[in-house]
Amino acid sequence: MSRNALPGTTLTRLRPIVRSSAYTDRIAIIPRYGAAVYVVERYTNLIAANLAGMSVWTLCLFGVSLALMVCGGLAKLRAYRSLLWGGALLLIITALFPRPGNRMGQYLFAEAPAGIHLPIQLIGLAWWILGAWLLKSILELVLSKTIFPHDNQPHARRLFADLASALIYVIAFVGIIETVLKQPISAVLATSGVLAIVLGLALQNTMADVFSGLAINIEHPFRAGDWITLNGDVEGEVMEINWRATRMRSAVNDLIIIPNSMIAKAIVRNHRPLNYPYVVTIDIQIDHSIAATRVLEVLRLAAVGSPGVSTLIPPTAYACGFTDGLVAYQLCFGIESFATLPDVQSNVIQRVMESCRAVGLPIGRAALEISVVPQSRPPGLTEISKIVPNAA
Repeated sequence: MSRNALPGTTLTRLRPIVRSSAYTDRIAIIPRYGAAVYVVERYTNLIAANLAGMSVWTLCLFGVSLALMVCGGLAKLRAYRSLLWGGALLLIITALFPRPGNRMGQYLFAEAPAGIHLPIQLIGLAWWILGAWLLKSILELVLSKTIFPHDNQPHARRLFADLASALIYVIAFVGIIETVLKQPISAVLATSGVLAIVLGLALQNTMADVFSGLAINIEHPFRAGDWITLNGDVEGEVMEINWRATRMRSAVNDLIIIPNSMIAKAIVRNHRPLNYPYVVTIDIQIDHSIAATRVLEVLRLAAVGSPGVSTLIPPTAYACGFTDGLVAYQLCFGIESFATLPDVQSNVIQRVMESCRAVGLPIGRAALEISVVPQSRPPGLTEISKIVPNAA
């Protein structure tokens, strides 16, 4: 055996490689190329032997993982590449897990004399963490495609995804403690139970806000973009529903932040149109001397020609009652969006004033003319005023 040859290799085995090369005069390259050939040959034979000894289940895992990696490389599935490659890696880790009949897994991780002796905790941690991440990603994809198919509810989808992700990672943590670290989970659960009681008492209001936000996203009494009124005094457009609070924008662009627990107990009035436009009413009083039919016709025609009034609901006017010589009328018309209420209502009021002025209808009580008639003083009062200057 040559001094430069590796153990297990001879010049006889390496001589054909040197003869087939163009640099036959450089004998010094034999050890270098011989080492490479030796390593490649050794690991090729090892992989072939392990593949030959694998079960059908392990081979199927490798085949499916290879198919997932190929699918992840396609341009049409670029959006799902991380999921496909993550699933392929998880299947490979599952296939390499040391178990009876899996010669490659036993060679890599088992305590065999001829193995590599990698720490088995490493593959256990990778399996649990990668599996939790993959399950969380699949859940977010399912939520975006089924329960929240449109992108107009990103905050609700994030709320559900965060809650589910927390539950998934808690399960993964318990699995790592029990199966990888081989620690009794009962002691961990007992400690976490006491900690949960302390945190529950300290974060009682916060937890109430969180669960109220979850109930709001499940029931959907309002959504982002809706105009709502709370208890008749707080009004605005919903901008975001997050874990703790709901953010609203008022008509004057003020930001209103309300805890979800308060909204769950409040009376919510949603101004979102269901299937018809939003109905707006305007009250007006006209003198009772004017015929009611004439007033109703003028009011209705004024609302019909006003910009912003919906054509799905025809404007109508009603006579509602009497008030001190006046007749109370109510004009009703529809608008497409509650956000346009101030502008449309102002336009309708202007049109009503112009129409009433054009036909001579006085709005409100007519002006009263009071005439002051001077009266002559009685003769006796004149004599008294001469004696007492301050009299009369």
